[in-house]
Amino acid sequence: KGVINLLQAAVKHSVKKIVYISSGGAMYGEATEYPTTETYNPRPLSVYAINKMVGEDYLFFYNQQYGLDYTVLRYANVYGPRQVSHGEAGVVSIFVEKLLKGETPTLNAYPGEPEGMIRDYVFVADVVKANLIAFEKGSGDAFNIGTCIPTSTRRLYDEISRQLNVNIEPHKADARKGDLHRSMLDISKAKRVLNWQPDYNLSRGITQVIEYYKNLSGVKL
Repeated sequence: KGVINLLQAAVKHSVKKIVYISSGGAMYGEATEYPTTETYNPRPLSVYAINKMVGEDYLFFYNQQYGLDYTVLRYANVYGPRQVSHGEAGVVSIFVEKLLKGETPTLNAYPGEPEGMIRDYVFVADVVKANLIAFEKGSGDAFNIGTCIPTSTRRLYDEISRQLNVNIEPHKADARKGDLHRSMLDISKAKRVLNWQPDYNLSRGITQVIEYYKNLSGVKL
């Protein structure tokens, strides 16, 4: 209902364009195409992912019926400073905050996959850049916004530990219900059409998150 209300208001007030935030990291489900392109038929495995997919359908409808311009950005796993560090999402912030406090983080994994889930982590500044570009380009189309680089939860944890110079072995736990085994987005279309590509690699992005949390907690750099 929220998406419909937004689109109705956009038409009523003659909004020039909608940049819709979708989720390639969730909507494609357990994709058999890897890395996954925008043409892959989505197989959402959560209510959140279904809502994102339906939102895209409503955008297309409002474009056809009312001429409302739009661009869809399908994010990978976004991380960066100010990301919430409690709950289940935001694993980068969760790991950083716990390790700074000397606590033991939890690494969830499926049986036989000790490295944890595979994800495509994209830094928030690169996502912001994609949004600004999308206001001017990519009308009526959808684009994956990620890095096309697979990173396991263990690899992520080890990089954070290395930068913090701590040696705390994470607690191992089973994967949570609904956790995808792997997700990685093909971003060649965004590079070609939007002339967009990420500037931050994982190491540089994690450094930014660590600096934010150190400043927030008063830890000396």
